[in-house]
Amino acid sequence: MPETRVNNAIAEIADFIAPEDEFLLLGHEDADGDCIGSLAGMAYLLQELDKNPVIGIYQPIPEMFQLAIQDDLEIEKISEDLPDINRIIVLDSSGQDRLGPAADLLDSRTVLNIDHHEDNDFFGELNFVRPESAAAGMIIFELADSLNWKINQNAARALALAILSDTGFFRYSNTGSRALEVVQELMELGADIHKISRSLYGQNKPEAMRLLGRGLSRIEVSGQGRIAYFYLNREDYRITGTSSRDNEGFVNFARNISGVEVGIFFSEEVDCIKVSFRSNDYLRVNDIAASFGGGGHPRAAGCKTSGELDKVIDRVINEVKKHV
Repeated sequence: MPETRVNNAIAEIADFIAPEDEFLLLGHEDADGDCIGSLAGMAYLLQELDKNPVIGIYQPIPEMFQLAIQDDLEIEKISEDLPDINRIIVLDSSGQDRLGPAADLLDSRTVLNIDHHEDNDFFGELNFVRPESAAAGMIIFELADSLNWKINQNAARALALAILSDTGFFRYSNTGSRALEVVQELMELGADIHKISRSLYGQNKPEAMRLLGRGLSRIEVSGQGRIAYFYLNREDYRITGTSSRDNEGFVNFARNISGVEVGIFFSEEVDCIKVSFRSNDYLRVNDIAASFGGGGHPRAAGCKTSGELDKVIDRVINEVKKHV
């Protein structure tokens, strides 16, 4: 593993890709829209270079992100039966530990790490990390543009979904003018942002809405009105016939309360408690998440921890109160 935190030149990335035919593409566990869109976008770019990309996934792709994936992509579930491909491209993952069951695959293969998390630990043989980018999808677009790779309509759609997902359709503080410019260019290449909007925000299942209702009925405000949080337990998922894959974006309902700086959502899973943090203006939630073994971005982060749900909530809220 590299000991320095220095990005490789774009020419070195081109040299990494040019001589090989097959690539395994990996993202982090619990993949979000930027991760899925980046994986698909990179796969389509590689296909245009006459390469054979394989996307490795951990769980079924949530319906809201499936617009990025068309039938012509090869997708394999992470398992011991994955194709024996020497070169791996890891996208939107701050560290090897975020790859879960796929982490060990990196030890015996050559790895290109492309990411935008500021806490990325430069785990690849080659690294291209740009924390100033609003999304990993933006970095892939910039690489393709610099290397004159063809961006077809499928790639444009996937990369636009990645950027629009991670910027909350330009509502989040990571939105800069370059993000707007890139999405405009992707629209000119065929990305339909109306369809992407419907995919991200217009496909809520009745069961998921009932699940959200159970959580919002428990919402609490603390820290002199600067902290809002709620939780879902395993019984909530059972009663509504849902799973944790149906809670995408729930944490934003806590963050969006008037006067709140940080919204927190607790989800009781089979083997852990997942905690999602979202902040508005000043609180670096990635630092708080890191204190519980997680990480992320300054305004969007998360962690997994163990223990009884009520005790985890108390522990996390008491820590957050020290910082708001």
